[in-house]
Amino acid sequence: MLDTSESLVRHRAGDGEPLVLLHGVGESSVGWRPVQDALGEQHDVIVLDLPGFGNAPPLPAGVPPTAPALADAVERELDALGIATFHVAGYSLGGRIAIELGTRGRTRSVLAIAPDGLGSPVERVYQAVTLMTGHALAGMIAPAAPWVSSSTLARSLFFAMERSRPWQLTSPDAARLLVDLAAAPGYEATVWAALWDVPRRLQEIACPVLVMQGTADPLVSMQAPRYLPLVPGSRFRWLPGLSHVPISDDPELVASLMLEFTKAAEAR
Repeated sequence: MLDTSESLVRHRAGDGEPLVLLHGVGESSVGWRPVQDALGEQHDVIVLDLPGFGNAPPLPAGVPPTAPALADAVERELDALGIATFHVAGYSLGGRIAIELGTRGRTRSVLAIAPDGLGSPVERVYQAVTLMTGHALAGMIAPAAPWVSSSTLARSLFFAMERSRPWQLTSPDAARLLVDLAAAPGYEATVWAALWDVPRRLQEIACPVLVMQGTADPLVSMQAPRYLPLVPGSRFRWLPGLSHVPISDDPELVASLMLEFTKAAEAR
């Protein structure tokens, strides 16, 4: 177990090829807890807090937190660990960053869950308004995080936008995610940057790519399938009944699909 404020890495365990896990906007490495142990049975699992989220400081002043800039920070972290190539998986913003990393020639495979980045102007504004509303609400109720997280009904109501089975979050994880959302110093700048950030060089991705999205995802609409014609050889899979962050909704399914995908990529 690795947990240090001097690094973006919050968890590292397991054996096998490196698998880097990236969370969504407003969340933290905590979002991957339901599956990280299962993934560690086949991989050296490295879970990060992205700059400006969790316990990680934001990017330096003057550096907008676009997907390329955040990907740069992830690469610097992996360089410091001596990791040259790796599998990468992410959800939401983390999925978008995972795809960006795929354009740089170091990834063994890319798995993106509900990545944003290909929204229309209307979809981008809707997404930004929804995210900012959730951030403001989190700020109001964060002082009551212990109570909210201990109540099945309360955490179900608060996390219903991004999870179809929010009651399956453990109380400690729910409390941490709520506080992380309320306190993230990079939140507003990252949401603002996402309004204008557009993926580039997608045709240069040469590794296997799997894009997944829950059928009950209300946040990124149909953005995820739009990557298919732009990323050579990419595949898509719907997750029936699951929402924007399916990891805690059905950890067994998510972990099994991830391991099946990375195993196939390694065999290739």
